Amino acid sequence: MRILIYGDSNSWGLLDDGQGLRYAKRWPIIMKDRLKDAFQIEAEIIEECLPGRTTAYPDPQEGPEYNGLPFLKPALLSHAPLDLVIILLGTNDMKARFDASARSVCDNLIQLAKIVRRAPVGQGKWREATPPAVMIVTPALMGERINNPSWLRYDEWQGGYDKMRQLPTLTKQAIAHLGDDAISFYDANEAVTPSERDPIHWGAESHHALGAALADKISPVLRRAK
Repeated sequence: MRILIYGDSNSWGLLDDGQGLRYAKRWPIIMKDRLKDAFQIEAEIIEECLPGRTTAYPDPQEGPEYNGLPFLKPALLSHAPLDLVIILLGTNDMKARFDASARSVCDNLIQLAKIVRRAPVGQGKWREATPPAVMIVTPALMGERINNPSWLRYDEWQGGYDKMRQLPTLTKQAIAHLGDDAISFYDANEAVTPSERDPIHWGAESHHALGAALADKISPVLRRAK
């Protein structure tokens, strides 16, 4: 089984300790290990994760390459065949410079999922394969320190906290409206606890919890894809 993870720094493995190093036991690795140990599913994990990536906004500060929309289809084609694509994006969209609403971020996530579901990158011949399944994981809430004006990056993220609270409900409803059983949903708040040190990035415990929870969630999807 081949799983592509399309994410940002919280999937790349940046922790809340400020060291800037990639955590060896980040959630995709935990998920892979649990799939094997608990469900006897051997999965190849393709970590297409870029710190700073948005769902669909070119970043005037960091550069256009941080826009997740145009890069998704080339990534899918490059890594075919794929059985499942997990999209975990939306945190960086909450930066004040994008002025994005929770609804627009939700719409972007749905657009990304539709790209996956139209891509002939699942099982089968090149360019003739079936599309893979996709799971949208909405990001966990930011830590409350984000609302503290004394925090160094307060201006950069101002207003993001309240918008992030709306995203899971909006996204779950939008997926249900699509009526595509191959698009599933998970709210990372079910596993992740916001950090008191860094309101954007997670602690090691949250990586472990999310990896285990997602393994449990996707195991039926992978069994159907066999």
